[in-house]
Amino acid sequence: MRLGLVSFFFRVGIIFVVVSGSGGEKAFAAGYKIPEQSASALALSAAYVAHAQGAAAAYYNPANMVYGDDGTQSELSLSFIRLPPLQFSGTVGGLQANAASRSESVLLPNIHFVFAQHKAYRFGTSLVFPFGLSKRWDAPFQKLIAEEFTLKTIELDVSAGFLVHETFSIGGGIRGIYSEGRVKSDGAPSPSSRLTRDLKGDAFSPGYYLALSFRPIKNVVMAATYRSEVTPDLEGHATLSTSGSSSGTYNGPASVEVVLPATAQLATAMTYHKAVFEFVYERTYWGRYKSLDFEYDSTLTHPVLIGAFDDPIEKNWSDSDTYRFGLSYQYRPAILLMFGFAIDKSPVPEETLNFDIPDADAHIFSAGFSHRPNDKVRIAAGYLYAKKERRSISNSGKGIDGEFKSSAHILNASIAYFF
Repeated sequence: MRLGLVSFFFRVGIIFVVVSGSGGEKAFAAGYKIPEQSASALALSAAYVAHAQGAAAAYYNPANMVYGDDGTQSELSLSFIRLPPLQFSGTVGGLQANAASRSESVLLPNIHFVFAQHKAYRFGTSLVFPFGLSKRWDAPFQKLIAEEFTLKTIELDVSAGFLVHETFSIGGGIRGIYSEGRVKSDGAPSPSSRLTRDLKGDAFSPGYYLALSFRPIKNVVMAATYRSEVTPDLEGHATLSTSGSSSGTYNGPASVEVVLPATAQLATAMTYHKAVFEFVYERTYWGRYKSLDFEYDSTLTHPVLIGAFDDPIEKNWSDSDTYRFGLSYQYRPAILLMFGFAIDKSPVPEETLNFDIPDADAHIFSAGFSHRPNDKVRIAAGYLYAKKERRSISNSGKGIDGEFKSSAHILNASIAYFF
């Protein structure tokens, strides 16, 4: 029965992806992670680790599944992500290159399920979209680098929690991540030549995650989680061409390895009267992302194609920190109010900043509520606004001088059912 439910959830997620025409492809957190995977997590700016409850605990902290209601729990949520056009003001190679990227909108489902308690054990499953990005430019300077730069992911988790003692529990799970990427560029590096690229690939990669929950005193919960790094090797097809005095083409198999970094979290939640305060320190190990290196089935021979599309692209990202603060307030017996704030540091150094992922530090603000009209149903909704700091760049190596400005809006609505 459990495997049947897992299969059902995965199929539902795929249907949502097909209907929305996308899948986890709009990044708004540092790098290209998407940490908000439920209505409560969204409303709390993902300060939802030590006090993670209900079905979403299967994803955020499986060690917490063994606390709370003993029955089966489920949650289905839908996020609407809106990215306004990213603005660039400045020059490329000394020439004016003011431009705006395309705006992006997408609907993403999240599904969580926790099975009924069995002695000291409990099992759960989640379908989420943990990483993604999509940046598309139509302006000529930007198109030469990133006409489209897209990564989509969908993750299916199976988790377990074990109650070691009434004050201490452990948990963990296995992750299966399907990734799909596309890179397109089209432009004229000189008046007499033109470069084009269209590369697509996908991969399936396994991973794992671990969690623990500790209740040292009444009304205080301490927790820690770790999600493993996954490095999908996206294999697919590439079409490359250059025109001019000496033209060349490539049409064949290609691949590229991407980094979905490991993440560690330390969290503390304290309950005081009707309020729960939570603080989460999060470390994302982006430092493993050193370069982007495209591989081809046969060696490229044309010097222009080699220089433009074959030489490794340095990234040299750094490990980044996020500080998350959440407040839950039991306004009425059936109504919970939630507020969140986060400081999200960018891993991208100025020397490798580019039009594909023009990332910046962010301040995140969020709010939401949940309402439980009866013992079987809970509905919730949340809104999150991510304000990216203006990111100045003076990159003589790439000839880019100017400033990036961006932001993001997310709405989430969910329904939970308790069997």
